[in-house]
Amino acid sequence: MKETRYARLYIWVDPDDCDPPHTLDLTPGSRDLLKVDMLTEAFIQHGFNINEPCLVGYPLDGRIQLLSGTHRHEAAKRAEIKLPVHLVLRSIVEACWGNEDAWTKLIRDIPVRELECAIVPDNTWVPGIDERIDVKNIPEH
Repeated sequence: MKETRYARLYIWVDPDDCDPPHTLDLTPGSRDLLKVDMLTEAFIQHGFNINEPCLVGYPLDGRIQLLSGTHRHEAAKRAEIKLPVHLVLRSIVEACWGNEDAWTKLIRDIPVRELECAIVPDNTWVPGIDERIDVKNIPEH
């Protein structure tokens, strides 16, 4: 049976509000810096491609602790764009520690576009909330 996924399991966040899962080697000529430079240029030119996977993270002490996407995080900071982060509860993250299958499923790559729809067991795609209502006409508080 196909998993059930609900619409809009991600948010767009400022990279300054996130902590990456590990550090990068940003010395000139390093593999990490080359990858960050390539991603930064793509983000400046096109923004974040919603056909690419979200980052994965969980709330921690008023911030978001990322579990994936260190290069994308650094590139988004440099390009000054927001990042899509698939948020999960810390309790779920802790339950997956030490279980390779559960961890792999937790941090799997899910394109942003897929997270905008719900997937139900019969493989029916249900439009995400932004596709059902006109969010441009909601009054601001």
